[in-house]
Amino acid sequence: MADPMKGTPLEGFELPDDVFGLGAAELAYLMARHETPAGERSRRLLMLDPRSADDAALLAGASSLASRGWLTVTDDGEAQTRSNAALVEYAVGAATRWTRVGLVGENASQMDFAVLVESDTVIALMQPRQLASWFIRLGERNGATGALVTGLVQERFAANPESGVFLEVQTLEGSSNLAVRRAGSGFEALADVAGPGTGTGGIVDADGLQGAVSDLYAEAVSA
Repeated sequence: MADPMKGTPLEGFELPDDVFGLGAAELAYLMARHETPAGERSRRLLMLDPRSADDAALLAGASSLASRGWLTVTDDGEAQTRSNAALVEYAVGAATRWTRVGLVGENASQMDFAVLVESDTVIALMQPRQLASWFIRLGERNGATGALVTGLVQERFAANPESGVFLEVQTLEGSSNLAVRRAGSGFEALADVAGPGTGTGGIVDADGLQGAVSDLYAEAVSA
């Protein structure tokens, strides 16, 4: 894969400790800097409106990033992203794996979702908010994705025991899924769900839940 950063250095950027936001035009500009299969998959999963790739929208995104100090232009006209924008750009443009985390409330009308994007070094947990904006938390990829996602599932059930979680893990080669809901003191975890009444698995305890989630990430992926 060609370097999707196009000369933007990562070494000088520290990962932020808190959540920050990006708008649709900003994200569209960052992904327009890449023409990679990974960048296209990220664009689809983040559901960016094709109109956000219009020249006017991309200019608006670049202008907004520049106003934050997250985009600079060299004397020869080359644009370089900085800080949080550079890290997000790398995560979405050089991603090797995506996890769509579907959050279902007590009824099907109460739905939300997040997307965990993993590159070889940087991960980004992204959740949509109002006006096509995204809240983002960045971290280092350390091989513990299964434990991270299990923690997200447990947090969801702690907040709403009657809810459900649907995990879909994608690579450029294929996908797998897991549906989870509370079942007494344990959890019902069903893999390979293709519709109502389908899937394999059963009732597990907390350790079994982490094992079922970690199985989604058993196959190693590389940049």
